[in-house]
Amino acid sequence: MKFTKEDARKRVLNCAKQYQQNLLHKKLLIIFREKQDNSIRFIEVVFHERNYQHLTGLELINTEGKILQHQSMNFYRKCIENKLGLNEFQFKSDGTSHLKLAALPVLMDVTKITKITGDYNNLRPYLFVDKVMGGINFCLGLSRENDVFVPSSALLEDIKKLTASPSQVLAIFEKDIDSELYSTVKHIAKGLNLHHLILPPEINSKILLPK
Repeated sequence: MKFTKEDARKRVLNCAKQYQQNLLHKKLLIIFREKQDNSIRFIEVVFHERNYQHLTGLELINTEGKILQHQSMNFYRKCIENKLGLNEFQFKSDGTSHLKLAALPVLMDVTKITKITGDYNNLRPYLFVDKVMGGINFCLGLSRENDVFVPSSALLEDIKKLTASPSQVLAIFEKDIDSELYSTVKHIAKGLNLHHLILPPEINSKILLPK
């Protein structure tokens, strides 16, 4: 799927607003059953303004066509304010931009498609992520930042191809970045009763289970 610059622009402006609505300043707690040893583990994923550009695969350029580095906040602001000009961005030369743009709209609702997570298996030469979360058609590449993860790539791929140990996601909780406890449940694995699940203390201390 190849996008024209006009299509790409429309898509990133539209998705920026969905990102703002659904994900911005949110923190997700992904609870999963580790495939290797069956233990229950978790990761936390946080969404900032500066992470959005990485998901689009687009590069900001100046009037001479030179790539502008470290402009991700500026890129996001331009998208939110509908001010991204067609001459202000370009596709990446490695062809990944079109794949990211194709996956982008679905990933604005990432908690709906996430059934699996796992460590990235370094299969793709241009993909630099630590973990992946998602499903059989789309997934989100995550990069580690201190003790949390941030979204760094939108992928139009079956997650099982990108991780050697696909682990089942048991539940996804959400909270605002500055809230203390997770209390909103966004996803529970089919047939699972959260109240019957024996969770490790480090997960229990982070969540407030709905009655």
